[in-house]
Amino acid sequence: MANDAVRYLNEGAVHAREETDYTTIDSSQMLNQKQRETAQYVSDMALELRNLARSAKLYQVMVPLEYAYYEAYSMANRVHVPQGEIDHIRDLEKASAESEADQEIRQRP
Repeated sequence: MANDAVRYLNEGAVHAREETDYTTIDSSQMLNQKQRETAQYVSDMALELRNLARSAKLYQVMVPLEYAYYEAYSMANRVHVPQGEIDHIRDLEKASAESEADQEIRQRP
């Protein structure tokens, strides 16, 4: 397992050196398979380190590791919602608000 982790890290380092585009990924972009796998690996490692810090009662070390875990996990498990679905949800929200306003008007004495 340790050899797999070292090989994985080395492959990632080589891959990172090969890429020259360091643009940040915003919430609307999908990750490619390698990015998702890397984010999942980072989240797993951050969680292990967080648990180690917690067991040693190193709370000031534990907290940033907790944040790193949640960030990496959220990147690895991002869900892409198509724009058409977002528009449909907004339409439903407007219809619901209008329906609630109509009900309030009807309930007035």
